[in-house]
Amino acid sequence: MKTSCFLVTFCSLSAAMLYAADISSPWGVATSASGMGSAGEWMPRLHEIGIGTGRAFPEWPSIEPRQGEWHWDRADALVHAATANHFEVTAVMMGKVPWSSEKGHTFPMSDLAGWSEFFGQCVARYKDRIHYWEVWNEGNGGFNDGHHTAADYGRLAAAAYAAAKKADPTTQVGLTTASFDPAYLEHAILAQKEAGTPGQFDYLCIHPYELADGIGRPNGEIPYLWMTHLLRDELKESAPDKANADIWITEIGRNVAHRKDQSVAEHEAATTLVKLYVMALAQGIHHVQWFEAQDPVGEEPGFGLLKRDGTTRATYQAYQTMIATLGPKPKYLGWVALGEDGRGYGFVFQGRETPVLVAWKAAGDPDQQLTFPANVQVRALSDYASKALEGGDAITLGDEPVFVSNYPASLTGPAEASREEPFPWGGDFSKAHTVSVDLGAAVPSAGVFQAGPQTNAIQTFADGTRGLLVGANQGMRFHVHPSFASIHQREYYVRVTVRRVAPGNVGMNLHYEVADSHGGSPYHNVGTWFSVKDSEGWQTFTWHVKDACFAKMWGYDIALVPEQSQPFVLGKVEVSTELLR
Repeated sequence: MKTSCFLVTFCSLSAAMLYAADISSPWGVATSASGMGSAGEWMPRLHEIGIGTGRAFPEWPSIEPRQGEWHWDRADALVHAATANHFEVTAVMMGKVPWSSEKGHTFPMSDLAGWSEFFGQCVARYKDRIHYWEVWNEGNGGFNDGHHTAADYGRLAAAAYAAAKKADPTTQVGLTTASFDPAYLEHAILAQKEAGTPGQFDYLCIHPYELADGIGRPNGEIPYLWMTHLLRDELKESAPDKANADIWITEIGRNVAHRKDQSVAEHEAATTLVKLYVMALAQGIHHVQWFEAQDPVGEEPGFGLLKRDGTTRATYQAYQTMIATLGPKPKYLGWVALGEDGRGYGFVFQGRETPVLVAWKAAGDPDQQLTFPANVQVRALSDYASKALEGGDAITLGDEPVFVSNYPASLTGPAEASREEPFPWGGDFSKAHTVSVDLGAAVPSAGVFQAGPQTNAIQTFADGTRGLLVGANQGMRFHVHPSFASIHQREYYVRVTVRRVAPGNVGMNLHYEVADSHGGSPYHNVGTWFSVKDSEGWQTFTWHVKDACFAKMWGYDIALVPEQSQPFVLGKVEVSTELLR
């Protein structure tokens, strides 16, 4: 056993364990395997601005390459760097069975006893310094061999949970998914219950990159803002005693490396970072870890708060401004719907010293003017300087979030009254049977929203009717308001209204979201082709789907997929729980 040569290092480490980051602070980062090695470089830089946790841990084969032979050098170095820099490690635990010939990221189902021993040894060794242990990384995504299911993951997590609690009853164990995949979590939780080991978890972790990609597009905030609500509803059914379990975002970020205009890309990433954190806090998400801390050598650059050479990105500056304004432990007070039609986003917090409003307009809307009945301080991401604004004077609310400190007490009260109310943006369709979007109308969507880039032109016909001009073979994606759509398996009817603009083939399939327990594609093809007739005028077609699960894992619920198709005009998309007539 290779242990003695590390005793001095670890004893010194134990003596230094005088500081532990307060995990109630939401500010954290996640790092890659390569980035973990340079933790001693980026941790002090991030600690300076108030970031307190780092998600990382060596994989099983690097710690126990041969059964019973323990190599703690990499893990000790990580924990030592964290302690020296006032960071707390939140561990992500994964790795194939080291003494097997299995692929690199295969669930270690062939030796759960060995996996349990590994997990328990790690918790016992670091129980004074690491308190949160996330089981695996994105087992429903690329970090799986493709054969193991959510039920396997439930067993894997249950084995880890038992070992962790034996080593330290106070330690916390988390379940995790790639993207926002509540169905995968639910299947794992139900599998634990069916196996006679219910509730073998303490918190849930999600990586909603695809939902984050929608921020900055019209109505893109809506699916993101409903994540906690949907997960809570799910837990009430699958694990009622864990219905109030903490929810973490242990990876989220935006890559700027492949953009031509780096300054624009960095600024967009910075505005997105603030919006993602603010909306996470507003829905009760306990902790958010931005990926990446610093661009590592040997992996794709562009995610880091710091570049490879250590220089800061705009995301670093935005993170610093947000923490400086909201404080180390911001308390969410409530939301406000801003602007003439209430489409602007506003969230009020008790900041470091005063109430703070964080606000931005709805994407695609014209800029809004905001005034306040008393003097306030306004801070923007464009220059980070705090500027005084006299009561009655106006500020322009655009795409970039602004921080308004000294938010007046007369306005704080209404925000606090809204705190427990559902978010208003996009409407309330909880009692509706049908939702829709009329793509040629000037009115807001009625529960169905276009996803992805929205650059199509409007086509107006001689009879005055209008619709969206869809290019040849261009797919169109939509998401349904979460107050209507269910993350549980449901039956829906989907109807489209289209019109020709040219002769030739016009036709399409419907792809829709389902619950997938193998980590594969969460979308199915209905298998019924809609071929548009040669006649002029508007035509409708209805698909019937019986096993939809509308969680928006990849940012959308349904997609129209034309093949070998001429351009056409899309007038309306409807989703209903009843047969449309």
